Amino acid sequence: MTCHNCRTEMTRHGKRRDGTPRFRCSQCGKTFSQPKQYGVIGHKQIDEDRALLALTLIVEGNSIRSAARITGLEKRTIMKLVVDAGQRCEALLDTRIQNVPVSDVQADEIWGFVGKKEGHKNPFEGDDMYLGDAWCFIGIERHSKLVLCFELGKRTETSAGRFMKKLAAATNPGQRFQLTTDGLPAYPFAVGNHLGDRVDYAQLIKVYAQTPEGERRYSPPEVVSAESKPVSGDPDMQRICTSHIERQNGSLRQWCKRLTRLTYAFSKKWENLKAALALHFAYYNFCRIHRTIKATPAMAAGLAEDRWTLAGLLAAA
Repeated sequence: MTCHNCRTEMTRHGKRRDGTPRFRCSQCGKTFSQPKQYGVIGHKQIDEDRALLALTLIVEGNSIRSAARITGLEKRTIMKLVVDAGQRCEALLDTRIQNVPVSDVQADEIWGFVGKKEGHKNPFEGDDMYLGDAWCFIGIERHSKLVLCFELGKRTETSAGRFMKKLAAATNPGQRFQLTTDGLPAYPFAVGNHLGDRVDYAQLIKVYAQTPEGERRYSPPEVVSAESKPVSGDPDMQRICTSHIERQNGSLRQWCKRLTRLTYAFSKKWENLKAALALHFAYYNFCRIHRTIKATPAMAAGLAEDRWTLAGLLAAA
């Protein structure tokens, strides 16, 4: 180690209370501590292995309290780890998933809530955009199963526009592809504004049955028929499908505890939900082997040569 002041070699000069070695310059007499390495997690006081175990438990569908009981870490510490890792993973997704060649993209939105459901908000909370219903817009490539982008917001044209802007950046601008969404009225304007000249766009509109006793609270209504509606371009009627993105939504509810129904694990803060979703999608794309394609979606899309570990994912982020 060299002196920061006179650039000469220093000699050992004991240790600090935490065991960090100290060095003393023989020329100017100044002492310095060796910089401490904190690993891929970057936390000063948490053991690296326990922090990785806590994050592994979170991405495998455990709740915050469950991970706290298993690892012995404090609940707030794990939440801080999730937020930090999620923000890093969101930046990784934005930089790594760009200009991806695609041929068939499906998009859908999945419902969740932050703090309380929309109908339970009091009049003073009506204008709070970060409380109540939270819709996650997701775009997936049909063949590689790669999650191209996601956007957390309300079920509005504004959120749909931000989502389509991300989808435009994630896909190759020189390649035309087919896009299928559900019948949300906010989609056509957003698609035309950001992807109008690049996609063959169609909507799959499902018609649900009306039961005599009304829709039950937690049971989905029966699908009577599905109407394929071309919107723009020349979409192939045989490829109009949303089954793959809806199956991915099922995996999301299973592996991201904050979206599991009828639990106390829902997010209490908007940033926590967004970070947990980013961590889940990054882990899904780069670390988890998809049983259908026998590889990670990133490998199938040509974005990675092999499967990443969670530590490798955080190091790359």
